[in-house]
Amino acid sequence: MSAALPLPLQGGFRERLLVGMAEAIRERGELKPVTVAEVVRHAHTSRRTFYQHFPDRDACFLALFDIVTAALLETIADAATGEGPYVDRVDRAVAAYLGAIAAEPVLTRACIQETPSLSAEGMARVRDVNERWARQIMLLVEEARQHDPTLRPLPLEVATIITGGFRDLVIAALDQGRDLTELQDVAGDVLRRMTMN
Repeated sequence: MSAALPLPLQGGFRERLLVGMAEAIRERGELKPVTVAEVVRHAHTSRRTFYQHFPDRDACFLALFDIVTAALLETIADAATGEGPYVDRVDRAVAAYLGAIAAEPVLTRACIQETPSLSAEGMARVRDVNERWARQIMLLVEEARQHDPTLRPLPLEVATIITGGFRDLVIAALDQGRDLTELQDVAGDVLRRMTMN
């Protein structure tokens, strides 16, 4: 479950620039100090090529944000689907999420923490992703309710609180250098307490 998030390793200059942005963030430990010069160095291309594809550094990062968050959501959805008891599906989804973050801690931290401060566009991206996370959890619960009607439905507001709180818990664990697998039981327990009678 700890495979790195899939980045566009093959393709044209745009894809190379996105990989270059990811490499620059990993190297610097965060987005803030990353420059266009560092991105093009990692992408093995030119500044001119960069500006043919992105108006500025932040636009490149937001395109990378879209890829990283889509991959995380897909990883969770794949893990949560399929047969098996609800509790097992919850545990699989949480393990997939934690595994993906553990494989890319610097990159995912930059996406979580630095995107909201970029611009109104960055904040809008974060709001959209937060809602998509919450709806993903709601879908997991709704699918489980088809097999177990005793489960309580999960309102969007509650799902949003769960995802936001868990996201903050993950950041705190990364800051403290803790093993993310320690959060597995906590996350699963919260979701079960909210939905099981």
